[in-house]
Amino acid sequence: CATVSQPDPKDETLSVVFGYMDMTGAPSNLRWVNFQRFDLQARGDSTEGAYRMGAKDGLFLHMGIKPGAYQITRFGGVGGIPLLTQRDHEYDYGTQGRNETAVRINRTGVYFIGSLRYVEQKTGFFEAGKFDMQVTKTPSEKEVLQRVMKIAEETEALKPYTRQLDLMRKRLAELS
Repeated sequence: CATVSQPDPKDETLSVVFGYMDMTGAPSNLRWVNFQRFDLQARGDSTEGAYRMGAKDGLFLHMGIKPGAYQITRFGGVGGIPLLTQRDHEYDYGTQGRNETAVRINRTGVYFIGSLRYVEQKTGFFEAGKFDMQVTKTPSEKEVLQRVMKIAEETEALKPYTRQLDLMRKRLAELS
């Protein structure tokens, strides 16, 4: 769940964003999630304001998101039989308009994107695969936060983010 790019741990404007995706039934696991700003996305800028979050066991986390309006635009992982059919999979979450992962970060804090589940849609034999992402109530924000905090506390690259870890502890106390 470590971040790909390392933002400044001392930057007090940065927020923590986390969530969970259940990929049971998907042709792959979850390895990464792209989180992108709306206004820059609308301008056609695909790199500025985009964050790639690492993922592990369905959990995703980023410790340094700048203020703005964001949503998940893409995600991906690896699936298939190792050494035979294993390949990368990339999924387009939907970039036309807002989706259920949309969040506006106005002030520094901890933002839960939600718990989501991959649901395969029936298609014809010669049609490309389709899917929906459904919002689920489980695991709860508290459960996901406990799990990502454990990963953040144990990941050497994330240990300098003491301010963000403190924000996560405060949010967990609010949920208890």
